[in-house]
Amino acid sequence: MTAGQATILVVEDTPESLMMLTDLLTAQGYLVRPADSGELALASVAAKIPDLVLLDIRMPGMDGFEVSRRLKALEDTHDIPIIFISALSATEERVEGLRLGAVDFISKPFQKEELLARVATHIELRRLRLRLEQQVAERTAELKVANDRLRFELSERVRTEHALRESEELFRNMADAAPVVVWLRDTEGRLFFFNKYASILTGCAREELLAGRWREIIHPEDQARRAEILATHLKSRTSFQDEYRLLRTSGPDRWMLETATPRFLADGGFAGYVGVVLDITELKRNQEQLIAEQKLESVGALAAGVSHRFNNLLGSILGEADLALADLSPNAAARGNVERIYEIATRASEIVSLLMAYSGAGDAGTLVQIHLGRIVEETLQLGKVNLSKKIVFKVDIPAELPTIRGNPSQLRQVVMSLITNAAESLPAQQGEIALIAYGYPEGAGHSPEHPPPLPAGGYVVLEVSDTGCGMTDDERSRVFDPFFSTKLFGRGLGLAAVHGIVRSHGGAISMQSSPGKGSTFRVFLPCAGAQADELSPPRYHAERT
Repeated sequence: MTAGQATILVVEDTPESLMMLTDLLTAQGYLVRPADSGELALASVAAKIPDLVLLDIRMPGMDGFEVSRRLKALEDTHDIPIIFISALSATEERVEGLRLGAVDFISKPFQKEELLARVATHIELRRLRLRLEQQVAERTAELKVANDRLRFELSERVRTEHALRESEELFRNMADAAPVVVWLRDTEGRLFFFNKYASILTGCAREELLAGRWREIIHPEDQARRAEILATHLKSRTSFQDEYRLLRTSGPDRWMLETATPRFLADGGFAGYVGVVLDITELKRNQEQLIAEQKLESVGALAAGVSHRFNNLLGSILGEADLALADLSPNAAARGNVERIYEIATRASEIVSLLMAYSGAGDAGTLVQIHLGRIVEETLQLGKVNLSKKIVFKVDIPAELPTIRGNPSQLRQVVMSLITNAAESLPAQQGEIALIAYGYPEGAGHSPEHPPPLPAGGYVVLEVSDTGCGMTDDERSRVFDPFFSTKLFGRGLGLAAVHGIVRSHGGAISMQSSPGKGSTFRVFLPCAGAQADELSPPRYHAERT
């Protein structure tokens, strides 16, 4: 604020003094507004606030003290600097003037230089004070804006945190309600969350799973591949899917399908993975069963076609050989050759019969109502003749077993093939073979070794188990294939024919085996007549499975 910009109100009741002060200050570039009374001074201030007031104390009517008192009482004029000018030199009046808010006191007569210096000083002080107040106001406004913004950000953060907690709680509730395993991994691949179903599936507490138990219960054959897949995708931060087996504390192993998706923050930062693990054991079993059925169907069709063609050819060979034998005398030299041809063709026809039985195209003949126990007893008596005496047979076939409808000859072949297969699996032809039969009501439940769901009705089940060497996974998957055999000189048609015969009787067959733990074959044959309605789940069967 320059002198030319400053406005000074001069209040003096003496005209000569008023004119002198006005001229003096005007000459210095100030804007001067003269007033010769207290009332006029207040009116001038009300019209426009000056930057400084030079105020005489002794004036008629309203003196300088009263003018000062009124100016200081108003908010708009409270801060106007007031300099008292008076011929009085009493200390009490000076103290009273300062008490009323005056910034200075000039005695008459005054020195021109002193007056101008004091006026300039207080004008500058007012300018500095106003500037400081403006800066303070601006800074205060900035701080208020910053404070408001901070309060808003804090409010937003609180709201966001509250929403995040609600979201996390919702996620946990949804995850715990899901009938699948849900897990979360951090950016280093460490697991830090499992839902409730993970504990239900594995039988382990969530704390155990998070501490490393999940990695330990993955099948040993799948662990290395599983770790490699996880490490690879952690680097690329991409989705992945994997199948592996899970070892359970109780019950058989389960096949799991794991799908993992990377998580990213709002700013694009990688936050880890969220994974969903599905139990696909039943799906894989159904898929394998479907593949097996399709393979059996296609191979069966091929076997039926081949056996039909060979059967016609063998029929011709046997017929021609029979005619030749009829024409040859007993001592003819060629008779031995023709007899060998007849024997070879006969053995070949047996193989063709087995092929036809496998394909289900064989002639089952007349189906009669029979008791499976008699078939087993008759076949066992004949089979024991050619089996090792070191084999111990255990037979449990109740007399009240429901009857079935079947071809006795073919069912004897089924029993004989199963007994022979069990005996050949025993090391050194020494061990135990058990034959057990019981009624099985359809819908009583299926365990992994049972066949797929059967048509409605009751069944008689024949179990043939042994304590032999057992089979590998690959051998189990091919056990009913024609010409597959684990024996060096086996034809590989016995179990294939068994499968075909059982199917032709409207039944099913399943097997359970593992290396070193023997094998168990279960043949399901439909009951005859209304007896199916009288079946109940057998106690022995429930204990074994």
